[in-house]
Amino acid sequence: PGVVNAHLSDAIVHLGLFYAPDPSSQQACTIGGNVAENSGGPHTLKYGTTTNHVLSVEMVLPDASVVRLGSAAGFAPGYDLVGAAVGSEGTLGIVTEVTVRLVEIPEAVKTMLAIFDDVPAACRLVGRVIRSGMVPAALEVVDRRTIRAVEASVYAAGLPTDAGAVLIIELDGAACEMESLTDRIRELAVGEGVRELRIARDADERALFWRARKGAFGAMGRLAPDLYVHDAVVPRASLPEVLEEICAIGDRYELTLSNVFHAGDGNLHPNISFDRRDEDELARVIAAGR
Repeated sequence: PGVVNAHLSDAIVHLGLFYAPDPSSQQACTIGGNVAENSGGPHTLKYGTTTNHVLSVEMVLPDASVVRLGSAAGFAPGYDLVGAAVGSEGTLGIVTEVTVRLVEIPEAVKTMLAIFDDVPAACRLVGRVIRSGMVPAALEVVDRRTIRAVEASVYAAGLPTDAGAVLIIELDGAACEMESLTDRIRELAVGEGVRELRIARDADERALFWRARKGAFGAMGRLAPDLYVHDAVVPRASLPEVLEEICAIGDRYELTLSNVFHAGDGNLHPNISFDRRDEDELARVIAAGR
């Protein structure tokens, strides 16, 4: 349980395998913490959350007895007790061992950066991609305020600071289908008025795109000393109108609001940057959060 998430994939890359759940904090978060929280991440759209990749757990119950739930094969008779344990936040017991499912590294990966003038346009492209029948590995939106914070930080990746939003699109699978899928993405993006579509030239540039996305929360410290992170899921079709209302709430309460979120599965992270030492601002933050 104490193994750092990213270290697991690093340790097994020579086997051609990886551990799919990848929270933005994966350079620091642990497998045990991921089990407690049923952590997701940018690639949840295609690969699911932690619960889809845990085969069994050893758990110490409140009476100090030790039980093993599930099996290494991933199948056990009776109730899905592993499913109950994953995400239980330590309320059922302390997980002392985890058996996880490993996934074969895809033959090919294509990572794109779609640059838009506003967030709703990026969200509309998400809807079009999903309706087309494609299942990308990830669809992640980063808005202007977040881009500027990232580009002023150690996570800078050359994102355009004048863009209203960027959508990171990642495809993975058979090499023979990457070109046709990329062409379809480009066609759909043009239909939503994309300003520019960048395609990562190599693994280094791909890593740069993800460094910016996964470093976004760390970069928020440049905006204010405190951060109120919201986490909610809405239907993908409602993303444009929901984002417009979220921004209107931020403006109404005169707050520094930014959005970076898992658009592919409708998982929003509206973030309010503030200073808790300012009592008036703190009151406005709480009211806006409600």
